[in-house]
Amino acid sequence: MEKHRAILYADRLFNCADGKTTHGLVRYSNKYKITCVVDTTLAEGDAGQKLDGIQRGIPLYNDLKRAIELTQADTFIVGAVSEGGILPNSYDKAVEYSLKNGLNIVSGLHEFLSDNPVFSRLAKKNGCSIIDIRKIYRDYKRFYTGEIKKVKSFRVAVLGTDSAIGKRTIAVLLNKELLDRNRKTDMIFTGQTGWLQGWPHGVVLDAMINDFVSGGIEGAILDSWKEDKPEYMIIEGQGSLVHPFFPGGFEILAAGRVDGFILVDAPNRKSLDGFPDYPMPDPRKVIKIAELLTDKPLLGIGINRENMDKDDIEMSIERLSKIFKVPVLEPISMGVREIADVLEDLNG
Repeated sequence: MEKHRAILYADRLFNCADGKTTHGLVRYSNKYKITCVVDTTLAEGDAGQKLDGIQRGIPLYNDLKRAIELTQADTFIVGAVSEGGILPNSYDKAVEYSLKNGLNIVSGLHEFLSDNPVFSRLAKKNGCSIIDIRKIYRDYKRFYTGEIKKVKSFRVAVLGTDSAIGKRTIAVLLNKELLDRNRKTDMIFTGQTGWLQGWPHGVVLDAMINDFVSGGIEGAILDSWKEDKPEYMIIEGQGSLVHPFFPGGFEILAAGRVDGFILVDAPNRKSLDGFPDYPMPDPRKVIKIAELLTDKPLLGIGINRENMDKDDIEMSIERLSKIFKVPVLEPISMGVREIADVLEDLNG
């Protein structure tokens, strides 16, 4: 089946953490054919090169009209997030323009665009669809059963010292590394970008009623096991165990009954995402909490290279390696081979 051709709209936000939906889809997409990124504030070029120095053949345009004309896209993806999960300022004009030009709309925001009467009217008039990913999971109700004890996959959770720090990125790369080694693996997505990337098993945790979060996680793991029997499951983390506004991870650790965990840290990030008065936590604190919750080991550490040069990265790797005695790596430039080695050693 031919994939929909999608534009990633990240106006003003591609170069910051709020563009993380676009970042994830530039790096990996199996559901949509990504035709381009649009950000009117940036010079045009290769989106991958601008993101992390890797040419990916996805152009960045600074004009939506031109992007639609050049790419013949049929889908407009809201590629940025905002505080409160509402449509970022002025994005409504871009959504309206896209609908008028016959593009379908896909959004992972908390604000449901399909409930907007202007958008709905335009969609109906022009034969377009509006998909609100979080609406799909709003009424998802599946209780925790304990049946997960039958699942034989080696399960690894990817946690972070903060939100928007690279948990999904390292999960995707680790899945690819294991697949390249001819190991059967699956990523269990827990956020809207994982759905957009096309992973078959997962839920969008922050769209669900709390009573059903654990059941949703277990259910995704059970479905993956029953359908694919993967040797490994890499569970995407959300938020942080210690973030006051974006708490996440406890349900993943408890319901997922993990065999170990990976931590992602940003050594040169000064404060928690969105809260400049809250300093970043010592990774030792987050690791200790996770160890107490799971009785399982830390398997590796990924470094987010935000505000870091090559020397900073090397010093952080050396320091963290000495403290924790596990592989420490910057996944974009170094890959995740050493952590995959640990998983294979533990799981045979």
